[in-house]
Amino acid sequence: MRNALLALVLATTGLLVPSAHASPSPVPVIYDSDLDVDDASTLAYLCVQHQEKRIDLRAVTVTNNGFGTPGRARQHAISVLEQCGLPGVPVAEGSDTGVHPAPASTVRDMEEVLTGALGDAGRTPPPSDRTAAQLISQTLAQARGKVSVLVTGPLSNLAKAVPPGSPLARKVAVAHVMGGAVHVPGNLFGEALPGFDNSQELNIWLDPPSARRAFGTVPVRLTPLDATNHVLITQAYVDRVGAEGTTPSARLVHSIMTQPIMRDGIALQYFYWWDALAAVWAFDNEGVVSDVRRTPIVVVQQGEQSGRTAPWPWGDRLTVAFDADPARFEQVFLDGLNGK
Repeated sequence: MRNALLALVLATTGLLVPSAHASPSPVPVIYDSDLDVDDASTLAYLCVQHQEKRIDLRAVTVTNNGFGTPGRARQHAISVLEQCGLPGVPVAEGSDTGVHPAPASTVRDMEEVLTGALGDAGRTPPPSDRTAAQLISQTLAQARGKVSVLVTGPLSNLAKAVPPGSPLARKVAVAHVMGGAVHVPGNLFGEALPGFDNSQELNIWLDPPSARRAFGTVPVRLTPLDATNHVLITQAYVDRVGAEGTTPSARLVHSIMTQPIMRDGIALQYFYWWDALAAVWAFDNEGVVSDVRRTPIVVVQQGEQSGRTAPWPWGDRLTVAFDADPARFEQVFLDGLNGK
């Protein structure tokens, strides 16, 4: 009775207190990627998560040493944010080159797909006043608390922004990284294969030194091919997104996945929801991934296994997901795109 009377007095006098059941504050997030097709789809998903106040998307950064075309990758990120209703999020790009270049033919294909889906041919972004690494470091420094970083490309920007020994490492709550192949074969192909044994996943292979530095500097939750191999992109699911999607983000993902190059690749089972699975595990899991273990990992730097993420007793201890439920992922991702 006493508590009820106190609540009544506070309400009538305008003195409000937080409810015991108040929603938690949105998770501050930086999204870093090389902005190809699945990165763009992931960014569309993150836009809805921001709008639903599940995350606070504070910055988007892109690398220029992955599967996005330098300059155009930043424009595509800006286009996704505009079309999904978040034009005010700052976007910057990194200019470092990776150790191993992405296959040029696939870079061209990704550019064709995104230009077609986004309709931004001929657009040039205004010059950025900061590099990607500067935007990451400034966003971390200005945050009152810790920030989660989602990385779905080479780790070049994060490693440069938060080098070993940097006090900013304490501001990173966790780096959710799509990358690596621990107990399964890699996914190198085409021009990337000569000289390597295909034990590598592409994101880590593109810049092994940056991956090694990042893994040893900040807490990491790794979504490797071991888990993403379970979430193949199928035409049936793309059709479902088209039929059931209700938001600009869902319609954008459908547009990306129905471009001619994507339709052909999906029919040949070339594509997986690599980056989207990492994002769903990071911010909306609901049992999508399983068999999660703390695993010591080393990033091989030289030779035919350069870029391999190998289990090693003295490696950096990462939290690694080894399995995923494809049906559960599809439902949670679609619900996330629709703001449910």
